[in-house]
Amino acid sequence: MRMKNLLLTLTLALITSFTFADSILLEGFEYANHDLEKPIGWTCDDDSWLCGYLEKDHNRMPHTGNWYAFSNTEDSWMYMPLYLIPSINYRFTCWAISDGDFQLEFWAGKEPQPDQMHTLLLSETVGDGAYQKISSYVEDIPEDCEYIAIHAIAGQGSTHLTIDDIEFDMVLQYDFEAEPITGDTAMYPGSQAIFHFQVHNTGYDPLDITAHPSTEYFTNFSCYVNGVNGMTFPLQPDETVEATMYATLKPEVEPGSVTWLDVMMTIPCGCNTAMVTFWVTPLDITQVAESLQDISIFPNPASDFVTIEAEGLQSVLLTDMNGKALSSHAAKGNSIRIDVSGLKAGVYLIAVKTRSTSSFVKSILKM
Repeated sequence: MRMKNLLLTLTLALITSFTFADSILLEGFEYANHDLEKPIGWTCDDDSWLCGYLEKDHNRMPHTGNWYAFSNTEDSWMYMPLYLIPSINYRFTCWAISDGDFQLEFWAGKEPQPDQMHTLLLSETVGDGAYQKISSYVEDIPEDCEYIAIHAIAGQGSTHLTIDDIEFDMVLQYDFEAEPITGDTAMYPGSQAIFHFQVHNTGYDPLDITAHPSTEYFTNFSCYVNGVNGMTFPLQPDETVEATMYATLKPEVEPGSVTWLDVMMTIPCGCNTAMVTFWVTPLDITQVAESLQDISIFPNPASDFVTIEAEGLQSVLLTDMNGKALSSHAAKGNSIRIDVSGLKAGVYLIAVKTRSTSSFVKSILKM
């Protein structure tokens, strides 16, 4: 057993030498398992955990894929050999659902026995309804953590806790992610576009993120985060911020062509990057005019409420003039009514999206 643990530790060391971030465990129970049998790769006594396939009378649908694991006793333990290195920080996540109130715990310890599990990694109450994502960030891992354990404790009247998509990640010093919030847009050449994206610091140190727009189709870039203009912005550990990029579609771009904007994000160490891409359909001025005529915003100016009407209306995003998102609204039918009574007097932007067109931006005046 000691040799196996040593080999696993060396393997992890090699992995971290060549990658910026890697999961040390991804468990979706998708491979080599059998319905109503113990999960492959895990140790569990008295069939306290079993695997399920799709929807069965004994349990429910998996979170993703076809397989999942569920508790089969009121006090269920299962173990896997996994050596946690004391000098590394970790993040643990899984998806879980129960038929009542269950206490779900992740532990680390010396041996695959309840009394040898000495370090609690995650603890959460799981209710019924829908799958919920459970996560925990852990630092200062002690010595002698050679096994991990998943422990489920049934509440009164509960029979099953279901888990799926377990992930153990090493949390690195400099790590972050980015994803677009609003993407596909359509506009005429020479007009200004607004793009929204978010950035999340998944590392354990503060970061200074710099956005680098790259494209042959746009010019005149500016970026706002928390109302502050600048391509570089700070990001604290586990913080997520929304950024807004303004850009002008070049006048010479041909209507009907395919254009794009890449926003590459870097940090000073140069050890990690992230990128979001936005696609834009250039329209000719008559198409834009026709599309704008189909969108009604009233009253404008407004003091209390604004109504947006459009055929096939899908969503509306309200922002300030810096592009900071103030509220978003999904359509029920072909109209949306927005309460603007709490806004200060001034000019605001509304991005309207319909089924037949991408986002168009119109301004409103709050009195």
